[in-house]
Amino acid sequence: MESFYSFSKVVVSEEHCRGLACYVARSLNPKAWEMAVRQEPPTYCLGKCYVGPSSSRTSGVPHIEVRSSRAVVLRHIVKGPVSSLGQYLELGGMRGLEKALRMTQAEVIEEVKRSQLRGRGGAYFPTGLKWESAYQQRAPQKYVIVNGDEGDAGAYVDKLLMWWDPYLVLEGALIAAYAVGASKVYFYIRREYPEAVASVRRAVKELYEAGYAGPAASKGLPVEVEVHVGRGSYVVGEETAMINAIMGRRPEPTPRPPYPTERGLFGMPTVVNNVETLSSVPWIVEHGGDEYAEMGYNKSRGTKVLSLNSLFERPGLYEVEFGVPLKEVVYDMGGGLKGGRRLKGVIVGGPLASFIRPEELDVRLGVEELREIGASLGHGNVIAFSDDTSLLELLHEIVHFAAFESCGKCFPCRLGTARADEILEAALGRGYLTPEEADELKSIATVMRSASLCGHGQGTGDAILSFLAKGADEMVRG
Repeated sequence: MESFYSFSKVVVSEEHCRGLACYVARSLNPKAWEMAVRQEPPTYCLGKCYVGPSSSRTSGVPHIEVRSSRAVVLRHIVKGPVSSLGQYLELGGMRGLEKALRMTQAEVIEEVKRSQLRGRGGAYFPTGLKWESAYQQRAPQKYVIVNGDEGDAGAYVDKLLMWWDPYLVLEGALIAAYAVGASKVYFYIRREYPEAVASVRRAVKELYEAGYAGPAASKGLPVEVEVHVGRGSYVVGEETAMINAIMGRRPEPTPRPPYPTERGLFGMPTVVNNVETLSSVPWIVEHGGDEYAEMGYNKSRGTKVLSLNSLFERPGLYEVEFGVPLKEVVYDMGGGLKGGRRLKGVIVGGPLASFIRPEELDVRLGVEELREIGASLGHGNVIAFSDDTSLLELLHEIVHFAAFESCGKCFPCRLGTARADEILEAALGRGYLTPEEADELKSIATVMRSASLCGHGQGTGDAILSFLAKGADEMVRG
């Protein structure tokens, strides 16, 4: 089982990021990218996509801006880091938890349902319904897992929230624990985020000492909080794989049903929410679900934090309301590309996602709206690439990553990513795909998208089909 993790027994003094956001920005620092390609095992995303290509020693902080009518998730860190529980309380922190504890569990869940909050980790399942499912289970123990394994290249909102505002994330987790009747909260944080790990651990200690959490809590909720640190696996971000990882098992996805809310960690009902999702909860409970639902567009309500990569003129975190046109994100917020580079496309929610052409940027930011053009929202990471980027090389980079990170449990993903990587590797040698190779890739991707066990294989299939549909003129000859 130890061999499953890339970094279970490996120590690299300086890690260089080989994530997709750094790949498309490699011209900004070719030497750093060369180091990333040579590194074994590779590190896929350090969460420093705003200064990529980056290494573990790269410093700098992103630009942070609120563009929504009400600041929800970034309301504290837009002014800077929250460095202590005392500072958090001065900012109005814990009001959501205090209000929740005056309500019944069912009332808290109903408020979250009224907000129409959906999980911000990629699946966008209604948070209130997930909580309600766990609440309705009869069991001696229940758990909440904070998914801090934000592994998608280009995404770094969860990292910044855990690093700069861990108290907000913890408050949301405690509200979730109260609502569903959980006795313990687990944080699972990527090993590539050491700053976040240290910050969360410090915040947990402060909450225990102040009586907001822990067995002897007097002001908050008597639940334990335990921090787990990853060891280098992308697939562990999938909720059932994460549950297996915490239990010390091989971190592979498991078929559903039963769902984690029915039978999860140690066989008990478990709610798994990502960091940004839980960071929205204190505001919702304090101000009301209806007020939160006033923001947004169509079925996507509230706000979303977007992570813009370093190729933008103004990379950083932007909290927006759903419904904003993607063109506004790219050109108004991001300022277009650095150095006057010409935009060739963007990948939203990648790396395992479809790409969006410049002529499609009028699409509004929303789960269903992006699906209509064959794209997805994912974590809200927006990776821009310029017109000097080869689509064939870009697709190969995506598929090579997918093959490396495949857990191997299901045949469509294990065999499909490996074979697709072989085809693209051969095509790179001549500079194009043959029609026969393109047909085989399409066949592989179709099976992966429909038959893979989790989003890893499904997303890889989406990416391949998108590139073949939108980039065949450039990629295929003969």
